Amino acid sequence: MEIVFLPDACPGKSPLPTGTAVLTNQDDWRRFAISDCGCGMRLLKSEISLSDFTLPQWNQLADMLRANKGKLGDLGGGNHFLDALAPYNVGSLHFLIHTGSRNESNLVDHLVDSPEEFDKEFERVIVWAAENRATIQKAVESVFGKTELLLDLAHNSYEKLMNGQAIIRKGAVHIRPQELAVIPSHMSGDVSLVRAKDSVADILCSMSHGTGRKMPRGKCKPLADKYDFDRLRKAILIPAGIENASLRTEGPYAYRDLDECLSLIHGYVEEIDRFAVVGYMGHL
Repeated sequence: MEIVFLPDACPGKSPLPTGTAVLTNQDDWRRFAISDCGCGMRLLKSEISLSDFTLPQWNQLADMLRANKGKLGDLGGGNHFLDALAPYNVGSLHFLIHTGSRNESNLVDHLVDSPEEFDKEFERVIVWAAENRATIQKAVESVFGKTELLLDLAHNSYEKLMNGQAIIRKGAVHIRPQELAVIPSHMSGDVSLVRAKDSVADILCSMSHGTGRKMPRGKCKPLADKYDFDRLRKAILIPAGIENASLRTEGPYAYRDLDECLSLIHGYVEEIDRFAVVGYMGHL
């Protein structure tokens, strides 16, 4: 067995901590691969500039996604979000979609003792989660115009190997040398686009999907009570109808610093672009 802990490692409700990759030859490895199967991120490059990005448009998109509640194109809750990103280098606006599959994933979790059924249902949910992000992309395009798909990576998945072993990635993306991954920090923090070096093979071809939480949601209240959400709303666009109370567990204070995270993985990836968050929506 081999276990990789990435900089975003933190405990959760699933059997494996978020931010880990595990190489195992246990026969019952599927019981560790459950929870939010196919949760992932999709990065899009638009054809518009930051000056073309307005709050009325952002509100319009939020209303469209609210209408998808319980259907494809549902942004979901928790730490799932849609960000509008402005590159520090001159360039067009980008969008980052982070959605999960908790309701669909529940259909997988009880099949851990039936390998064939588990694998079939897991693959269906992986496809469903990608289609959900693709449907959100269509909504984005209906408001902001055509976008280019740069990447779509699940970070709750598994990989069966030819020798009977398996790699389980929980809150970690599968990335091979020279491939791209995106690493966000928090709702007002920077986002890094990275390219994997050959050395990523030494850590099971796995990479962080974010910077990770500093603290569990239950311990956010004291910091949330002191945090200036009005100032946050002046710095980034947040759609109407998203109350401060719904952001208490996801505020910037709850997540680790991006540069601190990157310093721990610099031997495995190189940063090729960096973005500032200029718009956030979540908890619709």
